[in-house]
Amino acid sequence: MRGKPPPRVSPFACVSLAIAMLAACSASADVSRELGALCEDRGECDDRCLVGARYPGGFCSVSCDGESDCPGGSSCTGLEGGVCLFACSEAAECDFLGTGWSCRPEPARGGSGGEQVMVCAGPG
Repeated sequence: MRGKPPPRVSPFACVSLAIAMLAACSASADVSRELGALCEDRGECDDRCLVGARYPGGFCSVSCDGESDCPGGSSCTGLEGGVCLFACSEAAECDFLGTGWSCRPEPARGGSGGEQVMVCAGPG
């Protein structure tokens, strides 16, 4: 007796799944001791460990005076005297950081005043 052939999977479904998996991998691959890793103290980061409600779970970052001081994909904020946070345009772009993170406007550092940047941050 012959078994039923396996169900056919649409090529579109395979391509869609592959794109979704790559997108998920690329976001979290940017987390490092320089920017984005969880931390409890400075020794776990290359430069600074940000803690408190605005940084759920702790957040490794680098100090900045302007955009050129930040790693690719991040923006210089006026928070904490100038720190880099991941840039974003919508909340889903911050999901890789975990619960409590969202895309929100924060004051820019090094601008002409009153400027804001969209970055991943907690409710702080």
